[in-house]
Amino acid sequence: MALWDKLISGKDSGDKRAKELWDRSIKYYEGKLYNRALKDLQEAIELNPDYLKEAVELMQVFSAQGNDEQAVSVGYALLKTDSTNVELMNKLGNSLRNLNSFDKAKRLYTHALKVNPKFVDARYNLAASSFRITAADSQLIRQTKTAEAFKLPRRYEFQADRVGFHPVPNESLEQDESKPAEEEGEEEQQELSEEDLAMMRDGMIKELKSDLEANPDSWAHEFNMALLYDLFDFGELAIQRYKKAVALEPENRMSANNLGVALMVHKKALEEAGSVLLGNLSEHRHDRTTVLNLGMVYRETGKAFQTLKYFVYLGDLLEKSMGEFETDKVEQHANELYGRRKYLEAIPIFENLATETGDSYWLEKLATMYFNQKKEEQYIGTLQRLLKADPDHADAANKLTGLADSYEEQAREKAQKGSRYQAIQLFEKAVKIEETAERWVELAQLYEEEGEEILMDNALKRWKQLTSGEAEEEEEAADAEKAQEGELPA
Repeated sequence: MALWDKLISGKDSGDKRAKELWDRSIKYYEGKLYNRALKDLQEAIELNPDYLKEAVELMQVFSAQGNDEQAVSVGYALLKTDSTNVELMNKLGNSLRNLNSFDKAKRLYTHALKVNPKFVDARYNLAASSFRITAADSQLIRQTKTAEAFKLPRRYEFQADRVGFHPVPNESLEQDESKPAEEEGEEEQQELSEEDLAMMRDGMIKELKSDLEANPDSWAHEFNMALLYDLFDFGELAIQRYKKAVALEPENRMSANNLGVALMVHKKALEEAGSVLLGNLSEHRHDRTTVLNLGMVYRETGKAFQTLKYFVYLGDLLEKSMGEFETDKVEQHANELYGRRKYLEAIPIFENLATETGDSYWLEKLATMYFNQKKEEQYIGTLQRLLKADPDHADAANKLTGLADSYEEQAREKAQKGSRYQAIQLFEKAVKIEETAERWVELAQLYEEEGEEILMDNALKRWKQLTSGEAEEEEEAADAEKAQEGELPA
C-alpha cells in the first residue's frame, strides 16, 4: 500500500472511530450516564475537531429543552478543548444557574471577564448570580435597563388618610421621560406664593403634631412627621423623626427605607445610608423600594458593579410584579386571571406571590390550577410545599395521603398481573409522596425479582431506618407511661 493510501486509510479510520464515539456519547447523555458520555465526547472531538461545532449545537439544544444537566456535561467537555471561549463559559454558566449552581456559575462568568473584560453578557450574568436570578443574557439586560431608568430615590407614602397631603413624587415605569421627575407636581405649587406655601406647610406640621400628642408611641405618626420634614427639605429634623419611628417599630421596612433616603439626600452620608438600607433588605429581601435605593447609593459612590447588582435584582423583581413596587395591584390582577381560568398567565404570578409572601393562599390556588391542568408532578410538589409551609394544613395532608395510597393500590394490581416494572414505578411514586416501612419492603422485593440488587439494598436500608425509628418511639412512649405510673423515675 502506498504511503498516501495509508494516510487516507488512517484518516478514514479515525473519522469512523470518532463517529462511533459521538453516537455512543449521545446515547449515554440520553441515559444520564454523564461521566461515560463526557469521556466519549472528548475523545470524539480529539479524533475529529469538526465535532466541536456539533457539540456546541448539542449543548444549545439540551439547554433549550430544559435539559441543563446534559448541557452542563457537554459544556465542561467543550471547555477542556477550548478553554478561552467566553461565549461557551457564558452559556455553561447560564445552565448552571438553572440548576441552582450559582457559585460554579460565578466562577465561569468571572473567568470569562478575565479573558474578555468587555464581555457584557457575562458581567450582567455575574451580577444576577449574586441574587440567584436565572434570567439570562438579552432578557436580563432588558430588565436591568428598565430598572436603571429610575433617576431618583424612592420614599414610602404618608400613612393613613391625610386630607390635603400630596402623594410623594416617586417615579414610575410609565412616567413620561420627556418631563424630568423633579418637575412632576410642581405646577400646582408654582401657583402658590412662598407665604401661602409656608402657611400650608405650618398647617400640616400642626396637624401631625396633634396626631403625635394624641398618640406619642405611634411609629406611623412619627413617620408622617419625618416624611413631611423630608419633603420640605428640613433634613436634620426628618432624620431625627425617622430614627424615632425606627426605634418604635424596628421591623418596619418603610421607616428604615425612608431613613436611608434621608441620610443619602440631606446629609450625603452614603455609607450610613447604605448600612441602613442593607439592614432593611436583609429583613425584607423582596422590598423593591429598598433595592432601588441601594442601587442609587452605590451609583452615588461610583461602585459600578455593586450598582449593577442591585439594578439587576430590581429589574428581575419588577418583571415578576408587572412593574409594580407594591404587590396590591399584582394580587388583584392574579385573582382576576384565576377567576377567568387564565391559568397559563396566572401561574407565574401566583408562584412569585407564594415565594415572596409565604401565604398559603397562593399555594392553595396554585395546587388547584396544576390539578385542573393535569400537571401531576407540579400538583404534588405544590401540595408538599403547602404542607411544609403549614404542617397543620389538613386538606393538603389528606390529598397527599390519598395520592400515595392510590399509587400503592395501583402498584399491587400491576404486580399481581406480573407487570413488575410498572409496579416499581408506582411504588416509587408512592414513597416519594409518603414513606412507609411497608412500601419500602414491597419495593425491595420487586427490586430483588428484577435483579436490581443495589436498589434492593437501599430500599431495605430505608425500611430499617423507618422501623427502628418506630421502635424507638414505641419505647419512649412506654417509658413515659411507666414513669407516670411510678415504675420509673420521671
